[in-house]
Amino acid sequence: MMRRLLTLTLLLLAACGPTPGVNTTPTAFPFPTMTPGRVLQVPMPTLAGGIPLDGSGLANPATAVAIANRPTATPNLRACPAPNADAVLDPALPATAARIDDVIALYLNDGGNADNLTVYLRENWNVLGETGFARGNLDLTGEGTPEIVVSYRAPDVGGSLLVFGCIDGRYLTRYEVTTGGDAPQLLTIGDLNYNGQQELVFSGAACTDETCTYTTQILSWNADRGRFVNLVSGALTSDNLPTVEDIDADQINELIVRMDNNGDSTTGPLRTGFTVYDWDGASYVRSFTQLNPPQFRIQVIQQADEQFREGNTSDAIALYNLAVDSPGLENWYPDDGAVLISYARFRLLVAYAFTEDARLPTLYQSILTAAPDPVTASVYDAMSQAFWNAYQVTNNMNAACLEAQAIVAARPEALTLLNRYGSRSPTYAAGDVCPF
Repeated sequence: MMRRLLTLTLLLLAACGPTPGVNTTPTAFPFPTMTPGRVLQVPMPTLAGGIPLDGSGLANPATAVAIANRPTATPNLRACPAPNADAVLDPALPATAARIDDVIALYLNDGGNADNLTVYLRENWNVLGETGFARGNLDLTGEGTPEIVVSYRAPDVGGSLLVFGCIDGRYLTRYEVTTGGDAPQLLTIGDLNYNGQQELVFSGAACTDETCTYTTQILSWNADRGRFVNLVSGALTSDNLPTVEDIDADQINELIVRMDNNGDSTTGPLRTGFTVYDWDGASYVRSFTQLNPPQFRIQVIQQADEQFREGNTSDAIALYNLAVDSPGLENWYPDDGAVLISYARFRLLVAYAFTEDARLPTLYQSILTAAPDPVTASVYDAMSQAFWNAYQVTNNMNAACLEAQAIVAARPEALTLLNRYGSRSPTYAAGDVCPF
């Protein structure tokens, strides 16, 4: 009899347990209900009519919970102001973006439409330029009613983008951002990440006489948060206007930033190539950067120094040798051939000593052969001599680097020659050229 009862109990427990293969993890935080075994403890205020909400005097304590948790009205997101052909904007341009936003909202709530708004912004206020716009045909929230998207240039802060949406019969600002420079340019609208709703990609340009810097966002409606969010992880700035492409044919669009500027006297030499930003399920993040082969000798050396700093010593050694031996590398300055090759040899000397490379003595002899006269030798040849002498005596990297850094302190051109390659190049200190 006991065995039969035990078997029956186990069968009942199995029947009440989770079904195999079915995910029983709740998709939201469980709502606290008045179920047996659960205690609900919340402070209960008193109604204006004097009914105590702690349950005293009520036949059922759950009544107190029901009274305290009356539902609130759901906003009507489809009701918009009735069209009004007589709605107009003040012809005088407001002085600030905040005031412009208010005036546009008043116009829309008076029954104005996006088409007429475009005319006013272009002909009366002259704030659209070549890239601004007003659109009233974009349902970005998927609620069935289009939002009004406005891009313009404000007198005080420059490029601005606004999204107005209908809530309970009125237009309210649902998103606003300032990019500076010209009015933000609309790049594309569509379901970029295959989630069933449209995203809006726009970019604002801040330009000088020679160059432009673009700031790009991907605007998407987040129903869980009840607001628009930028899907780009962090600020995406670039020298070129990004493009939207599905480069891997997976139905998810990527954001492509191409780098085709070789640099100028201000920036110094620049690497060309492209960077891909891809969807990771939550936002668009940098997936990878593909650089073209370096064109200038200084670029190879800067890359070698970076690899050495990151601990990739073998890669750094290969790049230093490339900087010394490659005849195809171009010089940014006329004296780069002599200056940078002697610097690369010094860094090779340090790298070979650090890795106890058998090529160390041969390299040192080649340095002496290239610069036999200490009077005319470059500063980096002098650093190589100081490093070698100290390393032979102490067999200590730190002691040898201290001697090389003493040369840097006595001859400032050791840093000046490395720090002359423009604003986009790294800045060197004494500890960077001999980092031990």
